[in-house]
Amino acid sequence: ELSDRVTLAVGRLRAAGLTVSTPDAAVVSVTAPGPEAASAWAADCRDRGVAVGCFRPPSTPDTRSRLRLTISAGVPRAEFERALAVIVECAP
Repeated sequence: ELSDRVTLAVGRLRAAGLTVSTPDAAVVSVTAPGPEAASAWAADCRDRGVAVGCFRPPSTPDTRSRLRLTISAGVPRAEFERALAVIVECAP
């Protein structure tokens, strides 16, 4: 189930035109246009009930800003799919 969710998340986010890492595990990185956009994106998601990690320079080794999503099989499927929709809808 976890592997299926990671595949689903990466596919949906890429289909929405977002730049997404190819994860080795259940952590997916989604590139943001810059630090301010990453912060606003994460805040917009949080305001809609979806918690995501937000990493910006200098805490990123490659100086790119990004959201980090931790995929879980413990979240009900409908909530997981809603979270993906929110992330896409809030994207800068």
